[in-house]
Amino acid sequence: KSVGATHTINSGESNPSDIISKYTDNGVDVAFEVAGVAPTLKSAIDVTKARGTVVIMSIFGHPIEWNPMQLTNTGVKLTSTIAYTPTTFQQTIDLINEGNLKVKDVITDEIELDDIVESGFEKLINDKSQAKILIKL
Repeated sequence: KSVGATHTINSGESNPSDIISKYTDNGVDVAFEVAGVAPTLKSAIDVTKARGTVVIMSIFGHPIEWNPMQLTNTGVKLTSTIAYTPTTFQQTIDLINEGNLKVKDVITDEIELDDIVESGFEKLINDKSQAKILIKL
């Protein structure tokens, strides 16, 4: 909530589908899958309204099992992104500079560009407490 969320869900304590249905009109129009694991893809589809869209933005570490009938029964569209565009990065920078996107609380570490492999990529892979690492230029 400190970064602007109006509602938060701890999937270990409650069923995300139930909570989202409670606060929406039977689901969301668009869901973003950003964790890269099978349970969150299934949940994203479950909470999306009929004929809505699920966008996969994550990188899956390994193949997953998934039943496509989950889409056939609802008409939910599944799409993905290849990468962020330069425009997207500039829009994000503008949102941060304008104070409309609060990022301080999600930054878990700051590193120098020269340390990007050891202190960046390897830390993200091996330390599950890491979320977003800021690279100082």
